[in-house]
Amino acid sequence: MINITDKKNLENAFANDFGSPYFPILADLYLNEGDFRRAKMVCEIGLKHSSDNGCGHFILAKIALAEEKNTLAEKWLKRVVKGDPANFNALRMLIRLEFALKRNSNTIMKYIQHILQYLPQDTECLGWLENISDIPDSVPKEKKEPVPKNNDDQASNGVPVLTSKIIENIDYELEESMATFTMLHVLKTQKHYQQALAVLKMMESKNIDAERISKERGEIQSLLSKDKNT
Repeated sequence: MINITDKKNLENAFANDFGSPYFPILADLYLNEGDFRRAKMVCEIGLKHSSDNGCGHFILAKIALAEEKNTLAEKWLKRVVKGDPANFNALRMLIRLEFALKRNSNTIMKYIQHILQYLPQDTECLGWLENISDIPDSVPKEKKEPVPKNNDDQASNGVPVLTSKIIENIDYELEESMATFTMLHVLKTQKHYQQALAVLKMMESKNIDAERISKERGEIQSLLSKDKNT
């Protein structure tokens, strides 16, 4: 078992297998160290050998944001959420970016409604709905400019903007508010079994229907075993 906090172990794993599922973690470590070149190189090589790794595209989006290449970040995030609609971290990042880029309100609404379908009381999404009416249905293309830096997570008109704080808070962890049986079903359907187990653990900590949790965990572990044997 690889210690995912040990950069040397991750580098060795990557050197032995460029398509290793650990390559996005190594790239993220480089990114957090400010080494954008190595972070990007690891992602690009890793994706050549494992093109469907959504986490690799997600790290490329984070790198693009750090380099203030917002339209490129948008491209990668759209690829992530298209391949994995249950990746709400990427979806939230994309919504913030769409606001910052003043994208079509109908497009932004589509992403917000996707989250609300599973988390109808999500406070962040409900807040976005209040702000979305301020954005016209269509706006002329504007020159590419860096997103204005702001010490707050929202501009004066209430529309979220991207800041380093927002970027740093994005990770692979599932949010506690996502720990529902509805989200569990989505993850199982899309064969994200490890994430499904993480959701069960969160629900267990909140004392939610222990009997059903135990049954679901058994089913998921059985599905994992079948995957390993195929």
